[in-house]
Amino acid sequence: MKNTAQPNKILIVDDAEVNRAILQELFCYEFDTEEAENGQEAINIIEKDHANIAAILLDIVMPVLDGFGVLKYMSEKKYLHKIPVFFITAETSSDITMQGYESGVVDVITKPIIDPAIVRKRVKNAIELYQNRNHLSDLVEEQVETIKSQSEKLKYTSVSTIDMLSSVIEFRSGESGQHVRRIRKATQMLLKYLSEKYEEYRMDEDLIETISNASAMHDVGKISIPDYILNKPGRLTADEFEEMKKHPLYGCELFKKIPFFQSEDIFQYCYEICRHHHERWDGKGYPDGLKGDAIPIYSQVVAITDVYDALVSERVYKKSIPHKKALQMIVDGECGAFNPLLVNEFIKHEQEIYDTLYVNDTMTDGEREAHVQWFSRISRPPEQQLLSDRTLQLLERERQRYSILIKIAGEILFDFDKQADTIEFTEKYQEVFGGSTHILHANDYFSHMDQCDPHAFQEIREAVLRLTPTQPVYRTEVQLRTKNGSWEWFEAYIQAIWNSENGKMTGCFGKITSIHQLKQESLHWKEQATHDYLTGLCNRQAFESVIQKTLLTDPDHPFSILFLDIDNFKKVNDTKGHLVGDQLLQNVAKVLTYHSRSTDIVSRIGGDEFAVILNGLNNKTVLCKKTETICKAFQDELEAEYQSGISCSIGIAIYPENGNTYTDLIRKADMALYWVKQDGKNSFAFYNPEMDKAPYFTSLSDVDDSLEKR
Repeated sequence: MKNTAQPNKILIVDDAEVNRAILQELFCYEFDTEEAENGQEAINIIEKDHANIAAILLDIVMPVLDGFGVLKYMSEKKYLHKIPVFFITAETSSDITMQGYESGVVDVITKPIIDPAIVRKRVKNAIELYQNRNHLSDLVEEQVETIKSQSEKLKYTSVSTIDMLSSVIEFRSGESGQHVRRIRKATQMLLKYLSEKYEEYRMDEDLIETISNASAMHDVGKISIPDYILNKPGRLTADEFEEMKKHPLYGCELFKKIPFFQSEDIFQYCYEICRHHHERWDGKGYPDGLKGDAIPIYSQVVAITDVYDALVSERVYKKSIPHKKALQMIVDGECGAFNPLLVNEFIKHEQEIYDTLYVNDTMTDGEREAHVQWFSRISRPPEQQLLSDRTLQLLERERQRYSILIKIAGEILFDFDKQADTIEFTEKYQEVFGGSTHILHANDYFSHMDQCDPHAFQEIREAVLRLTPTQPVYRTEVQLRTKNGSWEWFEAYIQAIWNSENGKMTGCFGKITSIHQLKQESLHWKEQATHDYLTGLCNRQAFESVIQKTLLTDPDHPFSILFLDIDNFKKVNDTKGHLVGDQLLQNVAKVLTYHSRSTDIVSRIGGDEFAVILNGLNNKTVLCKKTETICKAFQDELEAEYQSGISCSIGIAIYPENGNTYTDLIRKADMALYWVKQDGKNSFAFYNPEMDKAPYFTSLSDVDDSLEKR
């Protein structure tokens, strides 16, 4: 019979002593550690003690023999499938990383180490996975020894498989790592209550444990749901919800594809819980629309515990709901109808359930163990604390430096891996946009995301595809929707990464920086520079710019210019004061805007002169009606209010009939206006060549005082 003791030694291979010291401190409280300063020393240790090595933390660049040399030796000796190897390196090249994976490493951890807890967890998970896998191999050999041993081991394997699959779902869906554990515990508690009180639901402890373990598989079908649906922060569309409703069926199909699992007693419960945990007592659930007792009681139990935990937990699409309110929602049927008997039992024991799941069980066994090790470390002699303090200070300094730099920058960094079809964001992404920072099936996610206008995103995608090794950088400004629903401006910086051997793009790195405030300020100052401060209309510079642009970009597009002056405006200023005069100018702006189309441009040229561009209009009959309406509005609306002889004079120039430059057109409209002023005001005139023969005073800078005094 094989030795069942698990390897518990971590071999740290690095030529830098400080790096070895930091790594040794990360693991010395849970594992034995041994150090080697080059690849050859590592091989010597592996050769004599490989059976006791649980994992190897391996640097790449070292004297005597590098990390790849160690991997080659382990591959030849067939140790790689027994011992997980981690590259610990400051090298960020994707080529080096890929070479490491192809050589047999299970993961690559970059230096400096920012979060030691995560590194410990990653290494411990890999060790556990390898030990479980190696243990499974041992189980096959031990089956012949005893049927009882075989049964126990298979049972353990089934539960381990369940845990691993359910953990994958939690990772993809972004749910709390405690969700499955709470469902399992709550299911166990409710089944015990039912078993003790109702004969028809009587179960022994083994069956309750089996069903509780099976409950962890209730959402396994979500592994087939696309990320853009699974991690969507907002409400699902009708089509997206229909796809989400298929996850019970996807889970059942997955079970059918695991032949050995179907022979296990637990299979039936996993299958039925997965398929029926969204059925409802009134038959309005899915996927089969089962009603009442046609739904297995254990599926009903998982259904109500799943709904309760979803209500009181924070998810990407919702905030957590208080315990009492969640209970009331279940009782009121806001989450679907449940078995009244089951609801009564849940409410009867609600405080015990809540305390067990959320109050008295806030620390896992692993966390408790970590605390024990922490206090043990504190009680060590000063000479033993010295190394720990030194290494932890180095580690904390690196962590703080990296964290501060990211926060100071205020940017979202991202890494798109084209081959793996994944994209990773820094935590700032979650803060701004919500959702997960690690996205699988990235192309699928990009095709369905609603954070960017589809046309804008397509332009970005095409621009990135046009990048080359000699021109690998693309910058653009784009509006993106944040998690609170507002559209804000961001600058995207994207740099493509290329495979030097085949010249193909392997992905891209980049950053997303908020420029919304700068954009708003820029738009504000642009607005200030191009608009009249008093009326809010376009100013003379903007008016001229619009005409120049139209003449340049669309020379075949007809338009007309109305050049307008307020008759007797000076009288209002002199008799009623400048404040009333300013109010009159604002009211004129409102009248002109009201009687203009959305495609027309209304502008204040200066003083009491206004101009209107009538886009697409050069028909004199239509223009006559338009100007008559404006003149009438001045008398009906403005003169009635100010009682100062308020009217307007309008000169009209038509493009291209009267000229093909801004200067020509505005001069001729001004001449027509002057002609109206001389002819008695309160009217309009089209420019005609006869006006060139008479002298006139321009109205562009100031109205002739003598005309105002008439």
